[in-house]
Amino acid sequence: MDNTKALGAVIEIIEKGRTTDDTSGGSVIVPNDVRINGQSLLASADDPVIVHEMSTRGDELVRVTLTLFARRVSIRAENDPEAT
Repeated sequence: MDNTKALGAVIEIIEKGRTTDDTSGGSVIVPNDVRINGQSLLASADDPVIVHEMSTRGDELVRVTLTLFARRVSIRAENDPEAT
């Protein structure tokens, strides 16, 4: 049995090509890229991200719900020999 501990994914919801500033409206972010562990994913333009109650403690996890477009979804046992 594998004893490695599962870690939470790194979710980035960003507006590409932009930085924030202190001007009026400068801190407003319009996300156009969603990344999981650094990999950009196709996301719905209609409310792709819902962020649930957040904690300011760095050692706590945040629950995020994403609506993504998938090329393929596989629900199976990890070592299923018939999976492709």
